[in-house]
Amino acid sequence: MKLKYFSYSGIQSFINCPAQFKYRYIDKLYKKDESIEAFMGKRVHETIEYLFNQKLNGHTISYDNLIKYHHDLWDSLWHNRIAIVNRKILPIDREKNIPLWKKYAAFYFRTGEKCITNFYMMNKPFNQNVYANEYRMDFLLDENENYRIKGVADRLDVDRNGNWEIHDYKTGKRIISQKEANNSLQLGLYQIGLLQKKSNVSSIELVWHFLQQKKENIIVRAKINNQSLKNLKNKIKTIIDRIRNKIHIDENFEPKTSLLCNWCYYWEECPGQTKTNPFIGTKNV
Repeated sequence: MKLKYFSYSGIQSFINCPAQFKYRYIDKLYKKDESIEAFMGKRVHETIEYLFNQKLNGHTISYDNLIKYHHDLWDSLWHNRIAIVNRKILPIDREKNIPLWKKYAAFYFRTGEKCITNFYMMNKPFNQNVYANEYRMDFLLDENENYRIKGVADRLDVDRNGNWEIHDYKTGKRIISQKEANNSLQLGLYQIGLLQKKSNVSSIELVWHFLQQKKENIIVRAKINNQSLKNLKNKIKTIIDRIRNKIHIDENFEPKTSLLCNWCYYWEECPGQTKTNPFIGTKNV
């Protein structure tokens, strides 16, 4: 079997656990399961995307309407295969008659709402030079089709002088260091793709927004030079070669046991597990 393309999420999956990569990207075992952190993050991203798409169409969405949009998204997309792993968080609601899973859901819903509130209040009136939201990329690391990459950037901005910004929204609490930003696998790949696809590029800056930080607008910025991009290309190509070689010689994709297993949904398939993931589903809370 030959994989036609790779993505940042796929490459990161292989780094974290080769077995998970195999189940998801080679065997293509689709699982509806997802963590509540991922569910919350998706709804926040979709809401901010809606905000800027409306702005691009000449409409400025009020705060109240944006919050309602997020609420409707959450209600319409909620499902019973959501995993709640981090149960040390104390839900705000102390009402005894409310099921525990609903308290956790309410906690994460409010966290997502706070992310949107922080972003809205710190960025209005939204005069950024937005080029596109959820911008899809499809490019080659070199002329070899074996190194085809696909990805989606949260937002691209560009001014009239060809100065581009690649934006990424983070809904977790952790803030990356400047060193991590300077060596970003994800946005570094998107920078390579942007350089291939656009001719009017004077500069590219990578921008991370940490939306849970309510006291100040915490943003980390980085510019990756050509040598670092070359090193990144070689690193990704080496990983892709390892994957293709495993497929070619029919080598096992070994499971890598770690804390991340709690957020994995292939326990039934994995030889490193003996039961189903106990964190999935509201009945297990």
